[in-house]
Amino acid sequence: MSDDARFEWFADVMGVRAEDLVLELGPGRGASLVRVAARLRGGRIVGVDRSATAVERARVRCAAEIEFGRVRVISGAVGEVSAGELLGQLEGGERFDLVFAVNVNLFWTGPAVAAWAMVRECLAPGGRFWLCYGYGSPDGEASSPKPDTTALEKRSAAAGFACRVQASGDLVAAELARD
Repeated sequence: MSDDARFEWFADVMGVRAEDLVLELGPGRGASLVRVAARLRGGRIVGVDRSATAVERARVRCAAEIEFGRVRVISGAVGEVSAGELLGQLEGGERFDLVFAVNVNLFWTGPAVAAWAMVRECLAPGGRFWLCYGYGSPDGEASSPKPDTTALEKRSAAAGFACRVQASGDLVAAELARD
């Protein structure tokens, strides 16, 4: 698995901009946090993960970016952590320009009502929400199992989001726009 290639492709597809305020749901040990943070100049990225071990590993991996003020990593389960706690990581009144998750099954496999509501509350007007999936390369053969995009389209519609899916090689990215 090439984290570099997949996270760069995801960041390209999501259109990460230098000034974006970004929220990553479930960053694990922080490989994607590092890649997205490298694209930010005035922006910041906050990662929230339910695993205390993952949060600690992400903090170690992103130590320089944390010290610079570009990255924050907090503990919390997606759908259980409050939007207020996440927004509290930003300056007063700011919301996230981009919310994304990589390989977070919660949205793909069930209704996740609280998680969808949290995302809606965290997004700035015109903000972007992306669900990404895959373990391989954007240039390689599609070899890893993928979640059902038709089911995601139904779940996202029920949550008030339109879904547009893009795929390349072994990777899938779903853009979810508020209705």
